Amino acid sequence: MRNRLATGLVAAIAAIVLTVSGTARPAKAAFLDWAAVVISVVQSLNTGGGGGGLAQATQQIIAAVENSKQEILNHIDAVAAADVEACTEAAVTKIAQIDSMPGSLLGPFVNGAVDCAALSKSYLNAVQSLSAADNIGKLMGVIYSIAMVGFAKYGLSTTALLDGLIAGYQNLVAKLAPTCSDSTIREYDERGWLVTVEITNTCVAYNGDQASATELYYLGRLRGAPINRAQVNKDATRNTSRWVAQEALPGLIAARG
Repeated sequence: MRNRLATGLVAAIAAIVLTVSGTARPAKAAFLDWAAVVISVVQSLNTGGGGGGLAQATQQIIAAVENSKQEILNHIDAVAAADVEACTEAAVTKIAQIDSMPGSLLGPFVNGAVDCAALSKSYLNAVQSLSAADNIGKLMGVIYSIAMVGFAKYGLSTTALLDGLIAGYQNLVAKLAPTCSDSTIREYDERGWLVTVEITNTCVAYNGDQASATELYYLGRLRGAPINRAQVNKDATRNTSRWVAQEALPGLIAARG
């Protein structure tokens, strides 16, 4: 009896081990690409080189805004704070003309974009609603990138703006952290000896998305890979701005030096 049970359990383990890494992946959405856009803009601005880096960063942010303008505007419409909504929409609408703006218009535009970046971070820090935090988080990379390009056109350092974006993204990661828990299933043989232990780690984001992974022990020994809890935690928020922040932060911190 015990041999038949053990044989069946080994087969079950083999089947389960094949699926333990099957956590959910990000949904297809344009805003998820903003992590790469923001990093690219920052890296271009850091290259210097007689303005070549600035020209490249400017074209990158203009192209990114144009490619996802409708989605950006949709998120702007969902922002609860009217002042953040207004200044972000103004920056997104005017960025395409930044190279042709006369000084009388460029100065106010740049100043408004920088103020809007700071305002978005303050709003994120203060807001209690997680959906509201998520909406502003999806726009932070956009507005900070525009502000950094505008500052750079005046030859001003973008370090403080980069620090502000990093701080905002770090706050976003903490604020939108999912709720995680473990569940355990134990199997015993006919003599009452513990044979298998199956541990499943599940994380649930504020919007209901979830991810999970399982590790399984047979006779006290781990079979297959252990749970990657950090990945499960991240994957649960794959359809939120937290994913963008987590993707962008390593590159932004490296660029800051």
